Amino acid sequence: MTNSATLQRAIANAISFNMSARGRVALPGVTGAVEPYAKRLERLFAHLGKPFSAKELVQLCENLAKSLETAAAQDSPTQLLVSYEPAPFPRQGLVYGVQVARTEAPINALLTQGQLVLPCVPALCDAYLKQLANLFAGLTYPLNEEQRDRLRQMLQRELEKGFVLSPQSRIRVVYGTGTPPQTGLNCKVSVAARSLSEQARDILAKTPDYLEKLPSLTKVTDVGTAIDPQDSTALVATVGTAQHALPLARHGFAVDAFELATPFAAKLRDLVESDNLAVSVTTDDILDPLVSLKPSGYRLAVVSEVASRLQNGDALKALLSKLANALVPGGTLLFNLFLADDGVEFDRVALEAARAANSTIVTRSQLEEVLADLPLTPTDEIPVLDYERQHRPEDAPKLDPWYVRWAAGQQVFATAKPPISLHWITCDRTSDAEPSSSEPVQL
Repeated sequence: MTNSATLQRAIANAISFNMSARGRVALPGVTGAVEPYAKRLERLFAHLGKPFSAKELVQLCENLAKSLETAAAQDSPTQLLVSYEPAPFPRQGLVYGVQVARTEAPINALLTQGQLVLPCVPALCDAYLKQLANLFAGLTYPLNEEQRDRLRQMLQRELEKGFVLSPQSRIRVVYGTGTPPQTGLNCKVSVAARSLSEQARDILAKTPDYLEKLPSLTKVTDVGTAIDPQDSTALVATVGTAQHALPLARHGFAVDAFELATPFAAKLRDLVESDNLAVSVTTDDILDPLVSLKPSGYRLAVVSEVASRLQNGDALKALLSKLANALVPGGTLLFNLFLADDGVEFDRVALEAARAANSTIVTRSQLEEVLADLPLTPTDEIPVLDYERQHRPEDAPKLDPWYVRWAAGQQVFATAKPPISLHWITCDRTSDAEPSSSEPVQL
């Protein structure tokens, strides 16, 4: 996976996988238009990043034929309304519906309303522009040179704004034809950002017992249970800290849980109170330089899915330095991040796409350079999914399929063997002052 073109295709496939679209088109109810309408809709779905399979295309033609027969039987002008939206989880692609609607007067143009939501990757501005130009041309509204330039300026501005706001932001492109007699296509580009708390609130609304069901990762359990918790405090920082804070507290640790999502923090407090566990919950952001940790206050620190959100190596060094200062000498730090395969070079598109997918890429040389200046000695490194395959108990709940794809690096590179994967790094906290290697001095 070192070929640049191969990487670019893998990124493009991942972007298509992670984009979403919804909308509708209105077509004149003309008898015998099955073939041209099917071809037009096939191109539309392909430009939306969700192409039809051969079986789905046959089904589309059958649906169009039935609908046009219904339209022909009407005694007034009709139109076909084809609506589409993201398929319900865990399915991928789009689902659509076709219905016949009466109109006051015959329509002789394709009418449309829709939106496309894309990952916020500024380096893909030109690729997004090409996709939208093809989409609009397929909807019978091709862009002229002036329109392409204006759209590119809008895309570039909003992509850069969204990436600064949060690499996990999305770009929403809303488009539509005006009401007749207006002609042409209107288009608006904006940033769509949802905070961690908003996402957590939505999750709990759909699944109130989400945190109770969230399975602990085996590596955290194994490292935690190997340490005598007597009179010891553990630090846990992630989104969904209940996943690790509760098992460690049941093992006997007092736990300081740093939970970034406020609804998850409130839910965790309820669980802690009902089980009478020694867990202190805070919504402080451990990445905030103004948030300090107790010096030499922890025997164990578990930091999961935090380094994967960092901007660069300097941010990683700042985080690990803060954690090193918070551990007692001999304490254990367990954290995860996305390590790159040796010898692979990543361009701006790959690095930005990784950050947009909460998968910041770190090379081994970068990690070694960061750790070289800190009182942390690496003792173990292993891919998260490899450890789960080797050590996860047979009766343990299965990991969420989304998590498996993400940890494998497939949210960035949609291929069987991505050049990055989520790794556990285990470190021991050493003494700040190492013994001198010089000859002993007689006192």
